[in-house]
Amino acid sequence: MDIHRERTGVEKKFYHMCEPIVQEAGYRLYDLEYVNTSKVLRVYIQDPRTGSALIDDCVKVDHALSPVFESETWIPEEVVLEVSSPGVYRHLSNLDHFKTSIGEVIASVIIGGLSPEQIVGAPKGIANEKKFRGKLLEANDEGFTMEVSNFPLKLTYKQLKKANLDPDLKAARE
Repeated sequence: MDIHRERTGVEKKFYHMCEPIVQEAGYRLYDLEYVNTSKVLRVYIQDPRTGSALIDDCVKVDHALSPVFESETWIPEEVVLEVSSPGVYRHLSNLDHFKTSIGEVIASVIIGGLSPEQIVGAPKGIANEKKFRGKLLEANDEGFTMEVSNFPLKLTYKQLKKANLDPDLKAARE
């Protein structure tokens, strides 16, 4: 996974247009996704105080974005705007996502296998796994460390196929 991926084309224009409007409305632009084939723009927002967004928050940002969508001539008329919370199981796709999730339980899937250096001292069974779940301990430009079966597993972003928050909601209710 390339966590340093630069947005390009229309998605980049949408991001630069939406980010200040979302911030001005009092929220954080968590992510943005433009699906060209269906002309859908998904804007994921967070209330910085709660880390989530309620329906009223999404409506507020949608209303803030609407005048810009109506006035900008480069935006195709058929674009459908969806403003949403990134969700409880939000994806982690950039360094900021990882850093703000330190201390949270995440799930990750890797491409290929672990290197011999990564499994020194690891519990049996980890060596052949591709899916891991554990507490995110740290994140930097090269990779991250998560606690898997009481073992600090260091992964690089290049190994990563996908990652997302994976809270235990059942335990949270108890």
